[in-house]
Amino acid sequence: MKIFEGKKAVVIGGSGAIGKSIAAMLCKNGARVLIQGKTASKLEKAAEYIKVETGAEVEIFQCDFSEVVFEKKIETIIKTVLQSTDILCVCYGPFLQTDLHKMTAEQWKNIALLDYALPGMLVSSVLNYMTEKSWGRILLFGGTGTNFRSEYKTNAAYAGAKTGIGVLVQSTAACYGNNGITCNGILPGFVETEYINTETKHLLEEKIPGKTLISPDSIAKSAEFLLSNKDLNGVLLKIDRGWSPVTSNLA
Repeated sequence: MKIFEGKKAVVIGGSGAIGKSIAAMLCKNGARVLIQGKTASKLEKAAEYIKVETGAEVEIFQCDFSEVVFEKKIETIIKTVLQSTDILCVCYGPFLQTDLHKMTAEQWKNIALLDYALPGMLVSSVLNYMTEKSWGRILLFGGTGTNFRSEYKTNAAYAGAKTGIGVLVQSTAACYGNNGITCNGILPGFVETEYINTETKHLLEEKIPGKTLISPDSIAKSAEFLLSNKDLNGVLLKIDRGWSPVTSNLA
């Protein structure tokens, strides 16, 4: 029997990069998977990729969190997509790099909402079901180097929200561990995705130890490790080859 046989998994941000690789990993391990993404075309391509890689069909759910009708979208997701969810992976979170004195009120609101409040809402929505079943797995994503409070030159808002993810992870682990629920976080370094252009890729390669970007499949293997082990709870796993802002002027 596969380790996630009979479990329903929802991957928020599952149409590309890390989310797509995690969705494929879950399918290989027997889970029934639903992936959320912003655009229908990317979701369809991700579903095709996963079927080729695993032989499994995935459900797709198109939803653009950046649109203004946020509350209604969340209500819809909670009532439909997140019903009876055993495994929740939130791989979504928009990045913003801006000096503090240039930040607008709208940017502050969006970062706080999408990078911190949204994961919190999603976690809250699945806990009752997981508690009833005495089993649940939650995986959230922080940012590079956000395992502790630090100072940032140009992405303080984003890093602040992602540092908050660590509080959410460890609070969920501490309060619901007795209910068979684990909640862990991955803090990835610079990952090779379709979202970065060639110039940015070369810049990041110069910053990271090893001079190559981390593959999404490497992140997915670590996700499998965290999700499959009931003894791992409240973990904030850095996957960044030891990168440090002390030796980089990127942050």
